[in-house]
Amino acid sequence: MKIYITGSVASGKSTLARRISQITKIPCYHLDEVVHIPAPEEASGNKKRPIEERDALFHDILNSPDYVMEDAGRVCFAEGMHQADIVILLEIPLFIRKKRIITRWLKQKTGLEKCIYKPTFSMLRAMFQWVGDYDSGADGTKALAAQFDEKKVVLHNNKEIKVYLKTLSDNPSHKSTKEERET
Repeated sequence: MKIYITGSVASGKSTLARRISQITKIPCYHLDEVVHIPAPEEASGNKKRPIEERDALFHDILNSPDYVMEDAGRVCFAEGMHQADIVILLEIPLFIRKKRIITRWLKQKTGLEKCIYKPTFSMLRAMFQWVGDYDSGADGTKALAAQFDEKKVVLHNNKEIKVYLKTLSDNPSHKSTKEERET
């Protein structure tokens, strides 16, 4: 099974990807880590990988028999949505995402949560800008996900997420490899 999770910053993509991976035993990939590598010497705390390296890593994931991947809808990763059996769009309310941005930033700033960037005020502002770009459609994420309506699942809140996860855990066909599912 191939699952692609997308949505706004702070919509819960990484958390959901990890939970689905735990339930299904399918490897989980956070595409921010494919794009960026830690670089403590940089002001942001990370830097972008060369495009060729990024694309090679991404294609290695695409060639996997199964994956759970999550990203904020970068066009360079659209093939992941094309190949996915399921595209999950997280449409979490704005006030929850804003609260999560602040909470995450404070945890990162105090060292309680790790991240691949430095939790600066400019990063905090950027996250709020990205949320606005998502909501207005300026980032293109919703339009990209709309291309896959036939396999798209839209989740709006924790209750819907819990129901979806229960469906996965109750369905024995969601095993970690294609061979296991065929037995």
